[in-house]
Amino acid sequence: MSVKTTWEDLSILGWPKQNVYNKANASRGGTMEGLGDISLNAGIAAEYQWWSYNELSGQPYIVSKIPTMTNREETAWSYDNTQNSEPFTDTWTEKWTNTTTASLTVDSSLTIGLSASITILDVASMGFNLTVTMGQSQTDSKSQSYELSHTWELKVGPNEKLSLVRVITMSGEEVVYNQQFGIRSGSLLGSEYQDHYYWARDINSLLGTPRGQLTLRGSGRSTTHQYKLIRESPKGRTIEPVPAYAVNKNNRLTGQVPAAVLEGWAAQTRLVIGEGIIKDAIGASPAA
Repeated sequence: MSVKTTWEDLSILGWPKQNVYNKANASRGGTMEGLGDISLNAGIAAEYQWWSYNELSGQPYIVSKIPTMTNREETAWSYDNTQNSEPFTDTWTEKWTNTTTASLTVDSSLTIGLSASITILDVASMGFNLTVTMGQSQTDSKSQSYELSHTWELKVGPNEKLSLVRVITMSGEEVVYNQQFGIRSGSLLGSEYQDHYYWARDINSLLGTPRGQLTLRGSGRSTTHQYKLIRESPKGRTIEPVPAYAVNKNNRLTGQVPAAVLEGWAAQTRLVIGEGIIKDAIGASPAA
């Protein structure tokens, strides 16, 4: 449903009624006789059905974006085989939950009357499309959780110590969006000219297409888990990422996870831990 323009709306857009009258009167050669000679969705404007409506203008766009990311490491499993000359093999099952949430809120309080929806795609880079409706819901949010598990077979060589380390990554993003609003193209203002001539004036043409700006704030949070093996021996130390999201017999419940989400988690593993084995990492023992 379209919302008709009011004088208060025009004032918010920078055009109080007196200023609109001054502009219209100047364009009519100064022959108008007062504020009663202009009308907006009432009086002669309503009589001749010269209507004016508000609208959103263009698409929402990003003004600023602030990402955050923190990692916390925990030892999930460890075995010290440094005093033995025989290998050791064990299995370990991890269960965890990855969560993602996003919200979108209308931040501006000073706005014209609007009855329209604003949809923003991939709010705060969390993969959710959110919609707010002016005059109704001023906020929207979505969340998704995945319960996962994985079983590893862990082999510890002679004279080695092996640790499976859980890396919990908490990432977020705060985004400010702007959405312009104004008067619909073709909206008309009624004016009286020389006491008896009524004129329909195009509001955007008369006032220079006034625009206002609506601010929306998007917020996103995600918690994901990655895993790595730290192997220590007389030759030094290596760090190796281990697969937690490959679909196989050791990985349960991933069949419920979209492929794009799995790839996102795998990409985060590459970002946080790396893609290959890191040898002689900081704190490693000198090579034998």
